[in-house]
Formats: sequence, structure tokens, C-alpha cells
Amino acid sequence: MARKKKPASGPNNGYLVSFGDTMTALLAFFIVLNSLASEQTGANLHSGTGSFVEVSDSHGVAGIFRMGLSRYSLEMEASSPIYPVGGNDEETQSGVGPDEESDTIWIRDRVMNEYEQFLTQMERFHKTRPESTVVGEVTFDRLAPLPDPAGTLDASLKRQFAQLLPTLAHGEYEIRIVVWATTPGESAWNRAVLQAAELRKSTIRYLNLPVDQQHLVSCTARPWFSSTIKRPSMSIQVRKIEAINSGS
Repeated sequence: MARKKKPASGPNNGYLVSFGDTMTALLAFFIVLNSLASEQTGANLHSGTGSFVEVSDSHGVAGIFRMGLSRYSLEMEASSPIYPVGGNDEETQSGVGPDEESDTIWIRDRVMNEYEQFLTQMERFHKTRPESTVVGEVTFDRLAPLPDPAGTLDASLKRQFAQLLPTLAHGEYEIRIVVWATTPGESAWNRAVLQAAELRKSTIRYLNLPVDQQHLVSCTARPWFSSTIKRPSMSIQVRKIEAINSGS
């Protein structure tokens, strides 16, 4: 009688491992690796998973360490943990943009606003007065070089200022000394500023003006504005100003 054929049992599943066996193998592998580390206390887990810090095997105290391993958790260079905390600012700024102030004022012209703030700051440190309104003006140009040494008055300038002295006595006129810089460079401009300041001092001293009238003589330095017209060395501007008490 023929032997009955054994039915096929399907594919061989002997190589499959259950999920529990996989986790058991991974746990055993991690335990083996952990046992090879110098420190097994877990005190440095805040520095990062798998970060083990090497501990010292001797501190000069006999019997405290054994077999190179410490009984105490000791970290040589511990990295401090970073915690998100709030700021220490006393005032929370609610403003946006480049302004330091937290107000919500709408600025139409930022350049003009910064200029006005600059003027306000300057008024705190320097005494200022409004410029007088000029009603009329006449200018006397000097084509000859400036007197040497600089800042002194020669015979021509003394004669010119002596003729203008009665005009200053009315209180409605002022004199401005303008020294024209030889070149538009910075050094020439600075030199012209110093020359104008010295000429003003010499003029006030020569005219023997009292303190309350010295502001009627001012000075300035400017670069020459034309390339075709001959540049004078200096100019004397006599300007009629509006009386301060007019209309009061």
C-alpha cells in the first residue's frame, strides 16, 4: 500500500524573532556597554545620553578609591544646564522699529525728527539765541591777503572798522567777518575758522566794545562758491537787523 504524502507545512519561520526577544537583546547589549564605562552612577545624564565623564583615580586620600573607580559621582568639567527663563528687564518695550522709546507716535519725517532731537540736546549744553531777521545787507570784500601774523588788523582794516563803529552804536546793525577758505579741503577750512575767530577778537579789542555789544560782531568761515569770480581773502558784511523790541 502506498504511503500517504505529508502535506506541505509552508515556509520555515525559524529565523523570525519576536518583539519581546528583540527588546531583551537590546537591553542586554546596553547593559554590557554601560558596564564598560568608568562611571556607572548616571549623575551626568543631564549632559547628554551616552556622555560619561572620566573620573580621577586618585585625590591623595588613601582608601577612598578602589580599582580606578570612584565610589562618589565626581564630574571633572560639568556643563551647566540651560533653562529658558524670562528677561530681567524692568520695563517691557512695546515699540517697534529703530526707536528706543516704546511710544507709538507716528513719525512722518525721520531725518527732520532726528535733527530736532539733536537741536534739543544742544540747547541743554549750550546757550543759544534766535538769529536776528536781516532787513538789509552790504558787503565789503578784501582782495589783498590777510594781515600777517594772522588775526591782526592792519591799517586798512582798522580804518574800515573805525568807520563802522558809529553804525554799531545804533543797535540795529551787526558786523559779520567772513574768511574765505583757500581750498574746499578740511585743513584749509579749519585754518580759515581760526583766522576768523582771531580777527573777531582783534576787532572787538580795537573797537573797545562793551560786553553787551560784543555779540554784534560775529565771524564765520566758508569755501568760495565760484570758479570764475576771483576769491577775496575776507569779507565784512554789515547787516541791518530787525529791532528786538519792535512790535511790542
